[in-house]
Amino acid sequence: YEACLPKIGIKVLDHIRFSPDTTDFTPIFNKIESSKPDVIVTGISHVGVQPTVQWKNQQVPMPMIGISSQATNATFWGDTNGAASGVMFQSISGPGVAVTPKTIPFVDAYSKRFGAPPSYAGYTAYDQVFYLTEAIKRAGSDDADKLVEEIEKTDYEGVIGRIKFTGKDTANPHTLVTGPGGVEGLFLQWQDGKQVNLWPVDLAKGKMAFPSFIKINSAQ
Repeated sequence: YEACLPKIGIKVLDHIRFSPDTTDFTPIFNKIESSKPDVIVTGISHVGVQPTVQWKNQQVPMPMIGISSQATNATFWGDTNGAASGVMFQSISGPGVAVTPKTIPFVDAYSKRFGAPPSYAGYTAYDQVFYLTEAIKRAGSDDADKLVEEIEKTDYEGVIGRIKFTGKDTANPHTLVTGPGGVEGLFLQWQDGKQVNLWPVDLAKGKMAFPSFIKINSAQ
């Protein structure tokens, strides 16, 4: 965030790290409010419930957006007793969104079997089974070195998009190709107990909506 956001004209006022054992986020939110940012950009994994509940209870007037792995879980609304309303989060895919022709059939089958749609890890794990199986078949072996060569050749349409990897001689070797022609991801928001996709626009299922305590000039 600190390196990338300024490149697109966004000023970073502060960078706050907290212990996973934190139970009281009041001092953190007080500090954030005193800085008067337009938004709070999160990078939270496994500890998203408590800060979300306190964000709502403290009526912190800035939108909370970014990465929150727990927010991708279907249980997050209930886990936060509805405090998740208005929380925006990035994910690899989402319920009811046809990222590819394979996405909705997978979500429907998963939901039927497990009673709820998958979190982000469910989508990626499902695709991994298939493209790794293809790589093993091409290699004729599960030898690690042979598999690396075959995984580099991956061009697989999964439930999260078209999966390809950067080459070993690139600046970021063996990472997922993102953006047009690769995996673009989604930006969703919790609204009325549901995960609603907002971006990309052609896959949007609604528009941004925030609880009354959020103070912004406009929401496009």
